[in-house]
Amino acid sequence: MTYLAFRNLWQHKLRLVLSIAGVSLAMMLITLLNGFLAGIYVQITAYLDHTPADLMVAQAGVRNLLSATSFIPAVDEKLAQDVPGVAEVIPITSQFVILNIHNKKVASYLVGYDPEKGGGPWNLIAGRPPENDNEIVLDWVMAKQHGFSLGDSIKVMDEDFTVVGLSDGTNSWMASFSFIEQSAAERLFLTPNAISFLLLNLEPGVNQSSVEEMLRQRLSNAEILPASEVKQNDLDLLVKVFAIPLRLMVSIAFGVGTAILGMIIYTATLERMREYGVLKAVGAKSQDLYWLVTQQGLVTALVGVAVGVGLAWLVSQWIMNTAPQFLIVLKPNSILTASFVGVMMGLLAAVIPAHQVAKLDPARVFRK
Repeated sequence: MTYLAFRNLWQHKLRLVLSIAGVSLAMMLITLLNGFLAGIYVQITAYLDHTPADLMVAQAGVRNLLSATSFIPAVDEKLAQDVPGVAEVIPITSQFVILNIHNKKVASYLVGYDPEKGGGPWNLIAGRPPENDNEIVLDWVMAKQHGFSLGDSIKVMDEDFTVVGLSDGTNSWMASFSFIEQSAAERLFLTPNAISFLLLNLEPGVNQSSVEEMLRQRLSNAEILPASEVKQNDLDLLVKVFAIPLRLMVSIAFGVGTAILGMIIYTATLERMREYGVLKAVGAKSQDLYWLVTQQGLVTALVGVAVGVGLAWLVSQWIMNTAPQFLIVLKPNSILTASFVGVMMGLLAAVIPAHQVAKLDPARVFRK
C-alpha cells in the first residue's frame, strides 16, 4: 500500500508540487506569524530582562512599567534602601515621549537613570553613556532610520541633546528606548523631587514576601510588585491587541492549507476510484485503503512542513535585515508546534477522500 501511495503521488508531478507548495506557504505564514508574536514578547520585556530586579516600586495603582505614568517621592529611594533584605535600589525616571524628527512624530520610551546605580542601556555598540544632562543614547535602529550619528543633535521636548551613544536590543516596531541622565529627565518632566520607579534587588536567600510586607509598611502610598508580574502585566496590556488578529491569521492559514491539500487529494482519489475498487474486489480491506489515502496526505504534509519552515527562516532573516525594528524569534518549541499543525493538515485533508474509499462498493464502480 505504501508503494502504491508513493506511485500515485509521483504520477502527477505538477499536482504534487502544487500540493507541497500550498502546505509550504501555509506553514511559512504560520511559522512567521508565531515568530513575530514571540519577537513582540521579547521586545516588550527587554528592559526588565536586561535590568535585573526582584521587585518594582511604583505610584499607587500603577502596575505596569511601560504605557504607565508613575511618580513617587525621591525620598522613597532612601526608605527602600533601609529595608532589611534589600541589596540594591535602582531609581529611574521614565515615560513615553513623542519626538518631532524631520516633521515626523516618533514614539520613544525615555529613561532617565543614574550611571552609577544602573538602569541604563545594556548593550552599547558605539559611543559612550551620557556624562552630563544634555547628552543622550539612542537605539541604533532608530538612529539609522532617521539619519542620526554620534555627535548629532536631537530635540527632545524642546531641548537639544547630543547623541553620544548607540545601543542595541532597545528597539521595537512600536517604539525605541532612549537614555539620558536622571537629572535631565527630572528637568524635562518637571519633577525635581520625584522619580518614576524603583527597581529593587534583594539579598540572596531573603524571604521576598517578608521584604514586600516591610516595604508596604514604609512606603504606604506606593505599589510594590514582583518584577515578573510587572513584565506579565506589560505583556497582557500591550500584546493582547496584536495576539488576537495574529492568531486569527494563523487559523486562516491552517484552514487554507488544509483546504488546498484536501482538494488536491480528493481530486486524485476520485480519479483512481476504479483502481481502489479493483483493490477492494481482490481482498483489500477498508482500513488498508484508508491508510493508503492517508499516507498521501501525510507525505505531502511532511515535505511541505520541511520546505515551509526553511522558507520561514529565510524570509525572517530577510525581514530583519531589511527592517531591523521587526524581531522574529523562531523558537524550537514553536517550530515543533507548527510542524504538528502541518501534520494535522495532512490528516484532516485525507479524512474525506479516505472515507470515500473506505465505503467504496466495487460492484458500483465496475458498473460505471
